[in-house]
Amino acid sequence: MELITKKDYDELSKAVGDFVIDYVGKKPDSLICFAGGDTPLGLLKYLVEAVNENKVDLSKCRFVGLDEWVGLGRDVKGSCQEMLYNNFYDLIPVPKEQVCFFDGLAKDLNEECRRVDSFISDNGNLDLIVLGIGMNGHIGFNEPNVPADTYCHIVDLDPITKEVSVKYFDTALDVKQGLSLGMKTILEADTIILMADSERKADIVYKTVHSEKTPEIPSTMVKDAQKVYFFIDEAAGKLL
Repeated sequence: MELITKKDYDELSKAVGDFVIDYVGKKPDSLICFAGGDTPLGLLKYLVEAVNENKVDLSKCRFVGLDEWVGLGRDVKGSCQEMLYNNFYDLIPVPKEQVCFFDGLAKDLNEECRRVDSFISDNGNLDLIVLGIGMNGHIGFNEPNVPADTYCHIVDLDPITKEVSVKYFDTALDVKQGLSLGMKTILEADTIILMADSERKADIVYKTVHSEKTPEIPSTMVKDAQKVYFFIDEAAGKLL
């Protein structure tokens, strides 16, 4: 795992954005996954600007969502779909059939997981995945002690994740489960990027870097993958 430290959030977002642009330049039809949440917002804004300035062409890329809250649809503020469509997919010229997202309102959640698994396998597995890190080390909704050999799956959310979730929603929502790409799906990606910013992530950044690989800290599980890059800002790295 290569650790890359940037001065602040803006520089961090730009660095990851340039990495994505370079990657797509080499493989224009890449299958890419971007995390939801706050961490990638600067990256997504940078990429939208790059598309508008003709610095990158994402029209041939395929995209898959990382995760979604069970019970929430695209119309709910704070859902993963709402965040990524409003800040990225609706702002770039990519055909809708090239974007696959979990439907948190699906009646058969197991079938929904199989559908997303099939989209990934039909498109040749993930090329590039960009992940944030939760306060407990989760990546996607792969919570502590989730098995490492899972593909897309249904997850019972950790209490920390449920506590943090309130910041995303306009009203209090009792979210209990999530749908997520599994650790095996993530580990089979050609290239993995982790992102972390701000002092509040300093503790989990330290644990990710210095802990042995353990399912108790899911972010450590990617450390031995062939191409892993951990982008942080100085505040997130203050304990290193």
